[in-house]
Amino acid sequence: MPDQIEKISEKCSVILMPIGPNSSPHNITDTIESIYSFSTKDTVLVLVDETRSGLKKAQLSNQMAITICRAEPATGYSVRGRLYTNLSKAIKTVVKNYKFDVLLRMDDDALMIGEGAQNDAAKAFSLDPSIGALGSFRHTCLGHPRDFRPAARRLAFESSWLGMVKSPRLARRLRQIREIALTNGYEPGEHSLGAACFYSHTALVAMLDGGLLGCEDLATTSLCDDQLFGLLVVAAGFRSADFAGDGEPLGLTWRGLPASPSKLVQMNKKIVHSVKSHNGRDEANLRADFARLRQAKMLITAAHITTARQSEP
Repeated sequence: MPDQIEKISEKCSVILMPIGPNSSPHNITDTIESIYSFSTKDTVLVLVDETRSGLKKAQLSNQMAITICRAEPATGYSVRGRLYTNLSKAIKTVVKNYKFDVLLRMDDDALMIGEGAQNDAAKAFSLDPSIGALGSFRHTCLGHPRDFRPAARRLAFESSWLGMVKSPRLARRLRQIREIALTNGYEPGEHSLGAACFYSHTALVAMLDGGLLGCEDLATTSLCDDQLFGLLVVAAGFRSADFAGDGEPLGLTWRGLPASPSKLVQMNKKIVHSVKSHNGRDEANLRADFARLRQAKMLITAAHITTARQSEP
């Protein structure tokens, strides 16, 4: 099935979301509805389609601009290497077809629950061009330090002599990239949580120009895509920074939600992950709760707009 490219000539904001073979159609449309409700109106949603039957734009949303990039066949890749390859392919498509400053990479079990995250990221990148990635980086939204040691151990093995025996092309390439990144200040294993994180246009272009995206030698890696991208960002000459602290938009943990839906709204979080569980509640229950909160916010916003228009002379 060919890619389905939404043609847009104006400047836009991009959200990149992988859709796995086991993703629920209902949950996908709910996440898209949250994006439509709170993203900037110039947003293009780019879906990496790993479903068996293939996604169709008409079944997803008739309100959003959506591009669908069909995933590569599974042969010749590790599971994680395939995701890296497919994300790389989609990023190439985005850079070729769209004018943008910020790309938000977001899982389909994340939700937007407030406005302004994309503009917040654009401002942060413009204030410090050395930043290439923003996310839940060194600390979680609750202030806990994140542990990079598992990723560091995996990287160390894959670039070791034992890794060379298992996959020589992968080991050699990772060694080269790691040495460049270490020279640039890389801490082994560092990465932003991939559930929802932002990349600058300049960082993505540098990664593409440096041969760091779509590199066939990396297609057999066991590094998670966020762990690998954490390395590639620094190898491209940029750095990652925190975007989940007090007053910042991300409210994420790897498994389950970091707090209840109402608490996350009180914390002024704008993107949350994962809605699969929290304190014994399941995904359907949590999504319904966020949908009610979303509807209430939209009603309040509509009321403010109506009041403002009525007060105009």
